[in-house]
Amino acid sequence: MSLIDLLHSKLIAFSPDISDKKEVLRKIADMITKSGRIGDTTSDSVYQALSERESLGSTGFGHGVAIPHCRMPGLEDFVIGFLISGKGIDFDSIDGDNARIFPFIVGPESKPKEYLKLLSAISQILRNINFRKEILSTHSPEEIYELIKAHTLPEDGTPPKRQGMKMLHVFIQNEDLFDDLLQVFAGSESTSALILETHESTDYMMKIPLFAGFWNADVRHFNRMIVAVVRDELVNSTIRNIEYICGKISERDDIMITVTDLHNVLGSLDF
Repeated sequence: MSLIDLLHSKLIAFSPDISDKKEVLRKIADMITKSGRIGDTTSDSVYQALSERESLGSTGFGHGVAIPHCRMPGLEDFVIGFLISGKGIDFDSIDGDNARIFPFIVGPESKPKEYLKLLSAISQILRNINFRKEILSTHSPEEIYELIKAHTLPEDGTPPKRQGMKMLHVFIQNEDLFDDLLQVFAGSESTSALILETHESTDYMMKIPLFAGFWNADVRHFNRMIVAVVRDELVNSTIRNIEYICGKISERDDIMITVTDLHNVLGSLDF
């Protein structure tokens, strides 16, 4: 299951007239019910579920994007679409900017892992400023669909064929970036990731009497490592997505990535 497999141009719309958050949620609810993909569920029920999710905390993603979403009982599959507003709307976004791009997800309560992957996948492609500009430059649902498809598939536009794998180790000493970096892996259909709490060796050695006085309290105490298995053809795009968040890795001293070939792999883990 991938984002582009679930998205249909009939669930993509440009609306020049909506002016506030309630109208955005109402328009999305109407689009979903008119699609015929949620059975007998009413527009009012979808609107209520979206509103209740917003009451828990704004889905305003920032950078002119909000991602209204909710889970509903009785659904068997996900409904995904895009609503583009003709003007910026106050959506209580985390950066204070008005939003114009509204990808949305309504999904079953029984598939939380798939729900998280889709939500993260959407947030990742919308971190790309050029993609956001392209989305806003067209009002055609078909063209917007093709833009999303182009940014979802590998750069040559063809589905991946090879099944070779790489091991990525992402060492992070910046707490402010950790959640965003984790979403890079949560949003991928083809990666599995673990989070390890790590400590610098100096954290331990400074407590040994023999080495007392060699280090002061300026040791970085936030140290985590993301260990991920990634398909060969997705390694470069994964690193690019990381750099969308934190800039050039080569210019930082709080993030490091290593990539290792996997020659033999036995078994698997369920994430």
